[in-house]
Amino acid sequence: MARNWKKGVWKRRSNILYRLRKKGVRVNTKERTIFIPYGEDPNKEVQVARLRKEYHFNVQFEII
Repeated sequence: MARNWKKGVWKRRSNILYRLRKKGVRVNTKERTIFIPYGEDPNKEVQVARLRKEYHFNVQFEII
């Protein structure tokens, strides 16, 4: 699947990840997991919703 992706798709995903990490959210791309502190709304950040919908990322709540 990854080999068939066009350059624009990779660039878009990288841009979304960059903006999300800039806000302080931890992301593991190998496991496609977004780590959010427990109690926060995962859809508060637009980038989280886009990664979940378009690239099938999962949200993992963590206790801080």
